[in-house]
Amino acid sequence: MKRLLLPLLLVALGLGVAATLTRQSWLPLMPGFGGESASERSRVAAGGKEEEDSGTPSEAGNQPRVVTSADPSKADAGKPMEAQPVKAGPEGTGKGTNGANSGNQAKNDPSKAGQGAKPGETKPAETKPKKKGPEPPPAVETQEGKQLNATLDGYLLTCTPAKIDGFAFDAEEREAEVHVSIFIDEAKAFDLKCETREQHKDHGIIWRFAKELPDGLQDNEQHRVRAYAFRKDKPGRKELRWSPRDVKLNSFPTGKLEEASPDKGISGYAWDPDDAKTPVLVRVKIDGEPIAEIKASVKNELLLKRKIAPNDVCAFKLDWPAVLDDGREHTVQTLAVDLATGTEVELPGSPRVIEDRGGVANKAPIGAFDICNKVVLAGWAWDEDAPSSAVQVEIWIDDLLFTTVAASSKRDGLAWSKVTPDPNHGWTLTTPGTLLDDKTHTIRAYALNTPAGVKVELQGSPRTYRKEENSAPMGSYWHADEQWLRGWAADPDLGTEPCDIEIYIDGKLWTRVKADAPDNSLVGTGYAPNPEHGIRIMPPDSVRDGKTHEVTIYAVNYPEGPATNLGTRTIGKNSIIAGFWVQDKLVDTRIEKGLYVTSVSPWFDAYHKDVKVGDVMIEYDGKIAGEAETTAAKFYEWLQTKKKDDIVHFKFWRNGSYYECDIKLGQTIGS
Repeated sequence: MKRLLLPLLLVALGLGVAATLTRQSWLPLMPGFGGESASERSRVAAGGKEEEDSGTPSEAGNQPRVVTSADPSKADAGKPMEAQPVKAGPEGTGKGTNGANSGNQAKNDPSKAGQGAKPGETKPAETKPKKKGPEPPPAVETQEGKQLNATLDGYLLTCTPAKIDGFAFDAEEREAEVHVSIFIDEAKAFDLKCETREQHKDHGIIWRFAKELPDGLQDNEQHRVRAYAFRKDKPGRKELRWSPRDVKLNSFPTGKLEEASPDKGISGYAWDPDDAKTPVLVRVKIDGEPIAEIKASVKNELLLKRKIAPNDVCAFKLDWPAVLDDGREHTVQTLAVDLATGTEVELPGSPRVIEDRGGVANKAPIGAFDICNKVVLAGWAWDEDAPSSAVQVEIWIDDLLFTTVAASSKRDGLAWSKVTPDPNHGWTLTTPGTLLDDKTHTIRAYALNTPAGVKVELQGSPRTYRKEENSAPMGSYWHADEQWLRGWAADPDLGTEPCDIEIYIDGKLWTRVKADAPDNSLVGTGYAPNPEHGIRIMPPDSVRDGKTHEVTIYAVNYPEGPATNLGTRTIGKNSIIAGFWVQDKLVDTRIEKGLYVTSVSPWFDAYHKDVKVGDVMIEYDGKIAGEAETTAAKFYEWLQTKKKDDIVHFKFWRNGSYYECDIKLGQTIGS
């Protein structure tokens, strides 16, 4: 018996070692230790300031996972709620406290299995998982829920088959060496070193990067390009602002109709980004009828000097046509002809309605084409001549008329902002099958005039579209204070199901919940098919400490992919705004002084005082705009000394003449 004792001990020891070594094989089969859910496997895609994401270049297997939390109770889905904070797991994995049960849920619910099934659908057992293409890196990497290297920043400026360029910097270490990683169609293409140091008037010291004829963009197909700033000596990556960008197989002409007056004629500038050295043809139409074709080849040194255009020989001018002197109102349009396809593209600033000198008025319609995905095409249109009627909108696909739809669906925002007298001026169209064939298509939307007159291409048209396997989430984040975070979010891939959102406070993940609060204003817009996509979240008590806190919200992509940054707002700090925004560099070449109006919000008084993009602000409150002490930055500083609803007197310049108006100042909640 004693002789057998030693062999038995050795056998027992061997069995114990084998059990330990094979633990990873049998442990997942035990109850409570099931596989991870799709949400736990997906990567973190959140963080940073508005239109900023961050992270770090690393191997795919080392990416942190999304922090999860319990979903809001369905019984209280329509009620305001306070989201629960999420605790990140050890070593920056981001694994939530409910991770042990999520694997079993994924086994029983295909909607959580990350294989593309929508909630409520069950995939047949014999269906093999679809082979996935390259996944993008997370927009931000975190460790224990906190962003890594969040001080990186920058812009992806140019993104064409001819050139990629932009700038990046580290806000805390301005002289640090920064690199940019370029991804094409979610696969890494190449890295660029930011080599050129420059003093930027708004951002301080920046480092520029550039690459001519970038590899992977020379095949005449549409591609999605992303740019991530990173440092080689530190972990952490941040997706640059204006990234991602869709590089189209053909870029349409751009430019501007600057002038339409008897003394200046019909003039402006235009060029084709695909071949900036070849002058484009500009067609001039009056009341919809072509009257002239001119080349945009006139020299104007200010175009290049002010970096308005790629060269100084792309201006055009047509002497004032006699037909416009008959005392009646006319509509002037300028359309640049695409060098590659011959397609006419209406230039910004067109159409221009010439002053009604005979009492006959026909206002051009306005509107937008603002949604284009594999589920829906949508926008809005309105004509002042028939304010309560539905404008007809023509949809063209690849230069062929596809259909005509009526702009009669409800868009509450149009009425709330007083852009239109009632909300019923939206239009939607289920995305036609002809766009879902894996080829690249050009879609255009035109509003027909009432009464008969020129049709106008809507803002945002034309659009180049190629079927995407995974549509990015959409949303808006418009309010933040100590009581509420407000907005909406929806993912076209989820249909009527709400999408997840992640909320970061001061750069650290606070919670992940569903955007499922009722918001009836979404119905009929094309943004979401039902109301349960609103955001109405009560922030934690920690933001009620009298200090300022930056809150960023991201819409999480389903079933995978980069999240959509809905923006950053600062609790405890509101901003006084004029309702329009300006910049120092004049885009218009005809006036030296002033600040150029870059955008106007329909939600504020300036819009209703007829301030327009392209106007030049000459004076505000008796101060001359555009001088050393009245730059755009100084103007915004001055605004913060005012109060909401203060009335300020402004003077503007437009098309050779001046106008003045009193504007009531507004305020944004959570600047």
